[in-house]
Amino acid sequence: MKMKKYIALILILIMALSLAACGGKADGSNAPQQSSSSNSDGNSSTAAPAENNTPAPSEPVQQSSSGEIAPAKDGTLTVSKADIAIVVNGTSVPMPYGLKDLEAAGVPADADRDGIQLNAGDFFSANLYLDENENYLIIPAYYNGGDSAISIMDAEAEEIMMTTYADEPQDQGVSILGIVFGMPRSEVKSLLGKPSYDNGDYVEWHIEVPDIAYEGTLFMYFTEDSDSAGVSQVDLTVFSK
Repeated sequence: MKMKKYIALILILIMALSLAACGGKADGSNAPQQSSSSNSDGNSSTAAPAENNTPAPSEPVQQSSSGEIAPAKDGTLTVSKADIAIVVNGTSVPMPYGLKDLEAAGVPADADRDGIQLNAGDFFSANLYLDENENYLIIPAYYNGGDSAISIMDAEAEEIMMTTYADEPQDQGVSILGIVFGMPRSEVKSLLGKPSYDNGDYVEWHIEVPDIAYEGTLFMYFTEDSDSAGVSQVDLTVFSK
């Protein structure tokens, strides 16, 4: 009798363990979920095949321009509004270079900037540092053309500069008209064509933006006047004709 009791207890224990194991699988907490959708009439429909349920691709990275920029003719670059954007980490931030847009593209935010106010007619050049050592920065020149004070977060700029204090500039993922920090002088001239003014370590082009009736100036500095010298500063200024 005792042996039969022992066998019965063992069987009960095995069944209990089996039920526990089945219960752990039944809740499906660790199993892949099969989604389902409901039609507008409230009837549940079977999920689509896996290849149709893959997440939609994210928005494509905005391009720095509307297309390849044609080299200058007689020192003048004719471009589109899309071309005069500044590109930060692959994201194009168009003129008027809003501070919120620049920060969204990856320019480090600074809470101290949020409280800056521009009175009517005020200009303010914001120093937006790109690195911890503050060797590389973007400087949009904001202007308040309205009649009342506004936050710098709402201000607009028609001039933007990228500049560095580094002796040997390196690409920081930032570009204006395709020009990045450290790009050799020879490559710049090959890309943009002959400038309207060339003083060795300083070159300048006239800018025409016919699709928005703007014009302006692009100029840049190099670390020295040799063809291998790298870009240390790029300044783009445009304004309505």
